Parts: sequence; C-alpha cells; structure tokens
Amino acid sequence: MNNLKLKTIILLIVSAGIFGIGCEAPKEKDTLGLSDEELGLVLTGFLLNTNLVDLRDGTVLDKGLNLIWRKCSQGQVYRGNENDCRGAVSGTLFTPNDQVLWGAKKFAYCNTNTWSCNTRTVPLTLVANAGFITTGFSEALNTCAALNDANGFPGWRVPTPFELQRLTLGGRTALLANFPDTVESLYWSSWSVQDDTTGEIAITVNFDRESFGEEKTVQKIEKTYVRCIRPAVPTSN
Repeated sequence: MNNLKLKTIILLIVSAGIFGIGCEAPKEKDTLGLSDEELGLVLTGFLLNTNLVDLRDGTVLDKGLNLIWRKCSQGQVYRGNENDCRGAVSGTLFTPNDQVLWGAKKFAYCNTNTWSCNTRTVPLTLVANAGFITTGFSEALNTCAALNDANGFPGWRVPTPFELQRLTLGGRTALLANFPDTVESLYWSSWSVQDDTTGEIAITVNFDRESFGEEKTVQKIEKTYVRCIRPAVPTSN
C-alpha cells in the first residue's frame, strides 16, 4: 500500500468524524482506491499504533500487550539526544559509517540445523538448553539475554513472529517513527517451524519494502538481524 493511499484514508477518517455523525453511508466495495482488505489493514494498523509509546530512553512500550521493545536493532547504539540508533563508533574519512546498517549485526538462530536450540513442544521456542542429543548455542537468544545483566531488567528475549508482525501493521512509515534505522531485511523470531521434521529451519519476519511483514523460513545457521523484547515492568497505576 503506497503513501498516497494511506494519506487518503486518514483524510477519509477525519472527514467522516466531522461530517458523518448520525449519518449512514452506503456500503461500497472500494473506497477511494482502497480494497476492503487494504482498508481493514490501515484501520487495524492505525488502532494498534496508538498503543505504541516511545519512552525516549531507547525503548518503546506496547500498551496493548504490556511489552517493552528495544528501539534499536542489536548492534546499533541508541543516541538519547537524537532519539535514534546511530550511536555506534563514528566513522572516519577512510572508513565512514554505514548509513544503512548503522552498526546492526547479524546473529544465527542456532549453531546447528537441528532441534538443539529450541523446545520440542509447540510453539517450538528458543531456549538456552533444549535437552537435545547435543547442546546448541543460539547467538540470537544470547544477544537478548545479555541485556538482562546490562541494565537490570529481566526477561529480554527474541520476539515471536506475531509480536514482530504486530509492528508492521501500521505500515513502514509508522514503524520507522518508533523504530528508526530498522534494517530492510529479515529479523529472527523465536519460533522454529513446527512441521519441519529435521529441525533445520526457523521463522523470520521481513522488514524490507517489497515483503514487509511477511514470514520467511530460514536455515537456523544463517545469520540475520534481531530486535529484543521483554515484559513491561509492573506499575501501580
């Protein structure tokens, strides 16, 4: 869905709120170039994004799920004054900063294409010790787990596919408003593929422009990007 369609539907919503109170509009199959499916996605994304709150400390709160997201991809460094993810070591004249990745690093789901890094019960989730024949090592799991010691908050982990896809429902522009410098590539989820009898593949979610929000299965030893998540700290209000 392009930006023109998104702007059109926002104007439509505002106009309906001002002029359409108490009126019943005729039902149409297509609204200003938007199909019913596209219209539903836009409205769903609009509502879900109201639940995302930028805490301006390098994290984003999802009020709907009571979860805290890292604003930056793993490997990137948060800059408080700029509220972005470009705080990695500054480049030089001869080795300038990578203005696409901004320090984002890739991680493997597991060091073997087996069940060694995930549970065998559904959902097949990343764990530190799967109790398989051999003990696996997950770079993705460990980069998030390391945050538990870094800032004192427990529970940092790799998100599920549904949690990642929730970030994409409002469209790419809405995503970048809360998660700047997101790499246009695959991000690991914590789930292995249920019907993969050999245990070789796990689920990623695509954040590039052409396949935005789509799942893709990838061999576990392949390396791609990670964004970490944890439960929100309980409060009294």
